[in-house]
Amino acid sequence: MSATLEPPATRRDVTTALDGASWSPAHLRVCIALGIAWILDGFETAVTGPVLGNVAHELAFSSSYAAWVNPIYTVGMLVGALIFGPLADKLGRKRLFMITLLIYGIATVATGFAWNFASLAVFRFITGVGIGGEYGAINSAVEEFVPSHYRGRVDGFINASWNIGAITASAAAFVALGSLPIGAWRAVFWFGAIVAVAVLAIRRLVPESPRWLLAQGRVQEAFAIVKRLFGPGAIFASGARVDHETTLIEKGESLGYWGQIRELARRTPRRMVFSWIINLSQVMPYYGILAIGGIAIFPAVGLSGSQIPLLYLLGAGCGFAAQMLTAWLADAWGRRPTMLVAFIGATIFSMILAVAHAPTEFVVLFAFFSAFSAATGSGAYVVISEIFPTDLRATGIGVAVAVGRVGAIISPLMFFWLNRSFGLFSAFATMGAIFAVGVIAMLWWYRFGVEGKDRSLEEMLTSGVM
Repeated sequence: MSATLEPPATRRDVTTALDGASWSPAHLRVCIALGIAWILDGFETAVTGPVLGNVAHELAFSSSYAAWVNPIYTVGMLVGALIFGPLADKLGRKRLFMITLLIYGIATVATGFAWNFASLAVFRFITGVGIGGEYGAINSAVEEFVPSHYRGRVDGFINASWNIGAITASAAAFVALGSLPIGAWRAVFWFGAIVAVAVLAIRRLVPESPRWLLAQGRVQEAFAIVKRLFGPGAIFASGARVDHETTLIEKGESLGYWGQIRELARRTPRRMVFSWIINLSQVMPYYGILAIGGIAIFPAVGLSGSQIPLLYLLGAGCGFAAQMLTAWLADAWGRRPTMLVAFIGATIFSMILAVAHAPTEFVVLFAFFSAFSAATGSGAYVVISEIFPTDLRATGIGVAVAVGRVGAIISPLMFFWLNRSFGLFSAFATMGAIFAVGVIAMLWWYRFGVEGKDRSLEEMLTSGVM
């Protein structure tokens, strides 16, 4: 008997299979291998502060130079997001998330060998390039693999893992500085490289995004990956609604770097600007308080010494819990109401903190502030990652991240100046005003945007403003 030949797969076969798949070990492997990027980002963002005094002393540079170390890392993230976001749309998700992790690993090893301020600055900048480059490729790949019913909570959980990296950094710095000899700060940076090598080995097993392959017209390759990962008979076992009308992705002309950004602005101008606004609205206050809280804001309310690291730990713990809740609510309640409540809460507690003076009162309020502000960050990436077309998704995410990092560079300097010139009230009132811009943006999106809950990525392009 001759074998029965299967008909060629269609684009809809691929997208329907991806959205209708049951949660499987394959999904878990993909999410762990790619989601580690946020743990590394949290680690690298938080690791410098605790060891910076030791680094400055051993490498013989002043505190004025030390103040530039984190901003230089953030500038690197901005550059990485701008460069590698569009490249991930052009060259593929897998190629880019392997390259960016390799850049990060090499740069963080080099940081541990820094011999003066200049070498430290260069290596931190390159480390930032690697981490910033991860955002576009990673967020895109995760969004494009995960079934629509799970997409909000998975993306939210992954973004919440940023706080795991921050907590790990604090613990690694505490151990290194407390029990190891002079120069132990170098080992703290090498720890990140060890994690990167392990993740690089795992990522080799992650296939290319089937949806990106569809955007290149490589339909049979995309369907082969879906069958290999989930099995031809099990992909619809979840019973998810997959009978919607899917917008098919057509392979477009090859665009250059600036051509991709111009195409993004042409096809989704309102979504692009919206992504910038909500990213700026959540990044500026959150990164601002992280950068200057210990040196300017917390001492102003009577907290000092060992109390300050504990306050940071409290903030990270509350932020992690809130982000986990936000991830669940994104699928159970919806992206728009969840994000609106998060921005409203962050605005309210910023304003209340502006008039808080007693240390105990400040600590309790800061816990709520940390929870709501972290929730805006986690939810923002869930929304941003699913509103762009597949062929421009990484470009859209990368540009939004870059715009947010501009705010992260400006906000510490702005809040430090406000606090020094006009007092604590002005710093937190300004944070509240920035969060309030996010409230306005979410109200606009509530009226004119599209809800991502239980929708395929293709459906996201058929309703709401572009």
